[in-house]
Amino acid sequence: MSANNAQTNKEQPILTLIQDIKDGRVAPETIDKDLRQQCVEVFLAEGYSISTMAQIFQKSEKTLRRDLDEIRQRNALTPNVELAKKIIGEIVTYTRVHRDHLMRLARSKETGVSERAQSEYYAHRVGMELVEKLQTLGYLPLKPKTIVGDFTHNMQVSDEKSFDELRVQLLEIERVALEQGELSPELEVEVKKIRGRIEQAEIENSITKILDQQKKEVSNG
Repeated sequence: MSANNAQTNKEQPILTLIQDIKDGRVAPETIDKDLRQQCVEVFLAEGYSISTMAQIFQKSEKTLRRDLDEIRQRNALTPNVELAKKIIGEIVTYTRVHRDHLMRLARSKETGVSERAQSEYYAHRVGMELVEKLQTLGYLPLKPKTIVGDFTHNMQVSDEKSFDELRVQLLEIERVALEQGELSPELEVEVKKIRGRIEQAEIENSITKILDQQKKEVSNG
């Protein structure tokens, strides 16, 4: 390859160079090592195998494996707090973008009811998964999963309507867990325990009402 051709190739955007190779305007065997490795990175992202790339550049597979090894060494990362912060920041930013896009779909009048509901659900999942990821990375406090936080003190209810509301809430928890594939055997056991506590509290409430009624009758008698 002449010096002029080599300089022209180096000045080309790498995607343009790759297209020229595919179209036969540039002989791949004339490309220098640096440009070849830049092309190899793009081909890797497109799913090309080593044997295919070796054929494209008319080089041995051993040469392409050396290229891959050098690319990996060049792209290797050393643990670094500042780098971690930047990557986490990017994850949070892109996650918010994805969630906002899903929420726009969920509010769009051009989509059907089922599509809007599905978009809303996925937007919720994206947000929850971000929270979970930030928890595992230490950016948010990590708390054990619980079926529902307020069930304990809600057990002390005074009318039938409240018991019915608790049952509805419990059914909703089961439904959501099933939809999300999170209804584990442990969760099922916990749900049964809570349902039993609701029934027990309802019985205790009924007994209390009977005793109160008996006291009133004795007092009136």
